[in-house]
Amino acid sequence: MKQAQTHLYFGIRPSLIALISAGIIALLVFLHSVVMVCWYTKDCGIAMEPINRVGHMFDLNREMNVPTWFSVLQLFATACALALVALVQRLKSLPSIAWWGLSAIFFYMSLDEGTDMHGLWRADNYAIPGTAHPFFSWIIPAAFVVIVVGVIYVRWLFALPRRTASLFVLAGAVFVTGALVFEGIGAFLADETFFNASYLIVSTIEETLEMSGVLIMLFAVLEYLEGHGVRFALAPEPYD
Repeated sequence: MKQAQTHLYFGIRPSLIALISAGIIALLVFLHSVVMVCWYTKDCGIAMEPINRVGHMFDLNREMNVPTWFSVLQLFATACALALVALVQRLKSLPSIAWWGLSAIFFYMSLDEGTDMHGLWRADNYAIPGTAHPFFSWIIPAAFVVIVVGVIYVRWLFALPRRTASLFVLAGAVFVTGALVFEGIGAFLADETFFNASYLIVSTIEETLEMSGVLIMLFAVLEYLEGHGVRFALAPEPYD
């Protein structure tokens, strides 16, 4: 005799996920700041030895460390959430191309964060006027891409629920302010060491804004899914 199967349902909890993510961001920024202050002042007493040993693992300005892994995971989770929205839209016979497009953008951003692919956009023989290093030359093509994406998506944003559209715009504004505006300010403040006080402050703000922008975006997408009644079900294997 075949018995009825029971499914265990899990709802999406955007606020809880956002709170946990915000806590992780705050912790990462705090640890980074402690490391930077100790490295800059060289006056942290007995803490200097462990900080010199593992501090690079919490430096927001470096790659392949704890903040990088968190950012990769954050961007990947946002891409997956956007892909899920696109799939739901498609199952409901609603337009889904824009959602798939955003998902692809965030998948690329996740890959870029883990591999520093935007370094390929740099022109090694060109420095932004007023700066001393071509390291920041990728900002110019990146700004162009942001403008193009914004133009493509502006009409689509107006078709979204007002709260979702507002959160998307806020997320984009916060992220771009960090990734381009404060990165650009940092380009004018950086010296050959990339370790003067003003650059360290600006770069810390930049990285904080980037992670915060992605957090807002992830929250907005999860809230959109929750509002459309999306839940996850854990189904047991069928049995006789």
